[in-house]
Amino acid sequence: MGYLDALILGVVQGLTEFLPVSSSGHLVILQVLMGFHDAVENVSFDVFLHLATLLAVVWVYRKDLKDIFTAKLVGDGEDAIPKWRLIGFIAISLLVTGIILPFKDTLETQFESVYGVRILLLVNALALGVLPLLRHGKLGLGKLTWLGAAVIGLAQLFGAFPGISRSGSTIIAGLLLGLSPRDACRYSFLLSIPTIFIAAIVQLPDAMESGFSLSGPEIVGFFAALACGLIAIPLLIGLVEKGKLWGFAIYCAIVGIVLFFVGVGAPAA
Repeated sequence: MGYLDALILGVVQGLTEFLPVSSSGHLVILQVLMGFHDAVENVSFDVFLHLATLLAVVWVYRKDLKDIFTAKLVGDGEDAIPKWRLIGFIAISLLVTGIILPFKDTLETQFESVYGVRILLLVNALALGVLPLLRHGKLGLGKLTWLGAAVIGLAQLFGAFPGISRSGSTIIAGLLLGLSPRDACRYSFLLSIPTIFIAAIVQLPDAMESGFSLSGPEIVGFFAALACGLIAIPLLIGLVEKGKLWGFAIYCAIVGIVLFFVGVGAPAA
C-alpha cells in the first residue's frame, strides 16, 4: 500500500466514521470504483485507523470520560446522569448491538457491492432527511431510560450494513427518544468508544496472523484519520444542534443516485 492510498483511506475513515454518511459504505465504493482492494483488505492498517478514530473520540469527550472515572455524575446541572447508570446504559446498548456479531460477516458480504451500498445510501438519506423532523427533544442523559438505551443499541445494529451510518442511526434514535441534540450526540459518541475498541480487538488476531507491522503508510493513515476525526466530531455536533442533517441526506442521495450509473453490481472482491 502506497502513501497516497493510506492518506486517502485515513481521510475517508476519519471523516465518515463520525459524519453520518457510512464509513463502511465509502470503503466499499473506494474498493470497487478506485481499485483500493488490497489497501481496504489490509487488516493491520484497519486496526490503526480504528485506533485513530478511537483516540479522536476520547480526546473530544475527555471531560465526560474523566467524570466517569473520578466523579459521581456525568454532565452538568439537571442534565447530569449518575456514572454507573450511564455505564449500564452503554452496556445495554452494546449487548443489543452484539446480537448481530455472529452474522456481521454474512451481512457485509450481502452488501459489499456498489449495488447494495447505493440502495442503503438512499435509505440512509431518507432517514437523515425525515426522521430528525419528527421530534425535537430537550432531555438530558439523566432522562434516558433502559428501554431507550436498548433502542439506541438496536439503531447502532443497523450501522453494520455498508451504506447505513452508525453515528447517524444512533443520533437519530436519541433525538426520537427526546434527547437534546447535544446529548444525543454525546451518547452516540460515548457509545462509539467501546464499539470501536471492540471492533479493533476483534480484528487484532487476524492482524497479528497476517503480520502486524507499523510502516510509513500506516503512520500517515493513522494521523490522517485522527486529524479528520477531530474535525468531524465537533462539526457534526454543531450541525445536529442547528438541525442541519439534511445536508448529509442530500449528499448520500446524490452519491446513491450516481452509483446507479457507475459500477452497477460490481463485486467488492
